[in-house]
Amino acid sequence: MDAKRKKVLISLVTAASVGVWLYFQLNSWPDLSTSEVGKLLVKTIGISILAHIINTIVITIIVGLLGGSIATDVTDERDSAIELHAMRVILIGFSMGLVIIFAFVGWYDLSATSALLAIFLCMYAANVVGDLLKLYWYR
Repeated sequence: MDAKRKKVLISLVTAASVGVWLYFQLNSWPDLSTSEVGKLLVKTIGISILAHIINTIVITIIVGLLGGSIATDVTDERDSAIELHAMRVILIGFSMGLVIIFAFVGWYDLSATSALLAIFLCMYAANVVGDLLKLYWYR
């Protein structure tokens, strides 16, 4: 496995583990106050950093045991183009989601806590889609 695929795999495993943790934390999200949502999102960022560190260590060990050595990370124009396209998709996805959330806030009287959670989940989903596209383009 090359270094770029390993990096994307680590990102996707981290996103999945943090997503599962966040799912179990949001069992009563309509009843949360704005400050509780803020605290939850800060905790989620901390959990995401810790999960990324742990997943990097575990996946590096597993890939090293199963596949031997990892190819060195060589970046060329193709890799830069893939990163640029993925960032564009992430930006467009997040921007469209943000506009939709603002429309819901205006037209359907979406609460501030719901809007904060929706913005965070939109950012999260855009990042996962970008990682999946990188994995597809690196094949």
